[in-house]
Amino acid sequence: MQCPHCQSQQVVKNGKHHHQDGSVIQNYLCRGCRKRFSERTGTPMCRLRTPSSMVSLAMKMRTEGMGIRASGRVLEKSHVSIMRWEQRLADQEKQWSPPVPEGRVITVEGDEVYTRVGENLPPQ
Repeated sequence: MQCPHCQSQQVVKNGKHHHQDGSVIQNYLCRGCRKRFSERTGTPMCRLRTPSSMVSLAMKMRTEGMGIRASGRVLEKSHVSIMRWEQRLADQEKQWSPPVPEGRVITVEGDEVYTRVGENLPPQ
């Protein structure tokens, strides 16, 4: 394990955090910079108390065409929470693939579903 703050290898385990679904998140302490972090640090799931399995299920439901409010009712979560999860994942878009070569265009296609993230604009 490497510290995400200073890239030091001097990292020790520093407790665990238990989620409602029984999953365990390991916490770490860097002896180099004395900062604490978890295995989720630097990921879209960072500082999110919701289990990864629930966020994943919500994204699958949305991908299959289920509405945002319907997804919220099924998962017993606020539709605003689901929109925030979508925004977190959309913000990570640049890490999903290598940069586009100059003069080229890359098209990312979904499966017949348009999801509004951020602005209310029609698809182009």
